[in-house]
Amino acid sequence: MDAITDFRKATVSLEQVVRLIEEREAYAIFDSVGVPSVPKKMLALAAGRACSLFLGTPFESYTAVAPYLVSLDLELLGWIRSELWKDPWGILVFSRLQLNELFQHFRRFLIARMPDGKSAFFRFQDPRILPAFLESSESTTLGFWNGIAAYGWGEDESVAMVKRPAGAAKNQSNSPFGEVAFSIELMRCFGKAQLQNFIERSIEYFDACGVALPANRDAFFQSTIVYANSVGIRLELDSLRFMHLVLGWHGMKSIAAVREILTYPGVPGTDKVDLLCEMAAFSVTGPANPQVAGLDLEANAKASKRFLDDHLNDQRFLVAHPGGALTLDPADTLLRKEWLRIYNEEVANRAKVTRAPVGSAWI
Repeated sequence: MDAITDFRKATVSLEQVVRLIEEREAYAIFDSVGVPSVPKKMLALAAGRACSLFLGTPFESYTAVAPYLVSLDLELLGWIRSELWKDPWGILVFSRLQLNELFQHFRRFLIARMPDGKSAFFRFQDPRILPAFLESSESTTLGFWNGIAAYGWGEDESVAMVKRPAGAAKNQSNSPFGEVAFSIELMRCFGKAQLQNFIERSIEYFDACGVALPANRDAFFQSTIVYANSVGIRLELDSLRFMHLVLGWHGMKSIAAVREILTYPGVPGTDKVDLLCEMAAFSVTGPANPQVAGLDLEANAKASKRFLDDHLNDQRFLVAHPGGALTLDPADTLLRKEWLRIYNEEVANRAKVTRAPVGSAWI
């Protein structure tokens, strides 16, 4: 996948955005997933100001998680600034098109067909996802720039803005709601960007919690996350809890039962981490504070807020259809008890537990 040759990201002031609002050339697309205040705010706006991009699709009833397109004014910008600005609330769209024209444009990109033939929602309204897409040539060839002057998202006290690539011709017909095909290269680009984003947020989280980290932070997190992903631990929250364990449980990787749990097929990653946390709570080498093992992340709710809603794989960017989202059965209770029995016997038979360095890599 080739990057577009003139990807121009600039930082503009809020004053410049205000001028575009006054010229009626500014819109916003809200990501309402996990933010109940967004649908409520959209309903409170005057008729004709906002619309769900799910309107007229089979997903019209999913109002609590729908992306919302809205004509931006100063009052709404102030609400975003006071309530949502520091979170990945959505994106800004700068265009001379009318609201109904933008509605028809963006609904074409709601569903993506992945290289394996599966279909899923494309959450382009997430500012953590949009930059990687805009930097790809596919944002142009698929027609994402049709009628759009620039896209933007909040950064600190300003706005990051990417302007329309020079010479970006109108591509693809403005067909009704359908699917757009994503290449393997684009999926890999999404995965790489998300991995780096999660590593940065993980470092921020552990720093806020006062957890000591190894000197080579990036290498530690990357190797641990890749290993966790390989054994089925793919939710961000589960990955974070697993890293808590690796950092705080001395000798963890030398325990045979731990290896057996992690590599056992057919068991959901969440259940694997739950069981490891139970084991760590009574392990002689486990973290002294169960919260450090990830048993109670609510104790660090402020620091962990950004980690509770995402998946750590390519589907993080392409959230599955609500009616077809994967559901994983809990681990078998008897199997769980057997694992605990094996672990207890192993601990009882150990005269000395080998202590591994804090933050040692798993692979």
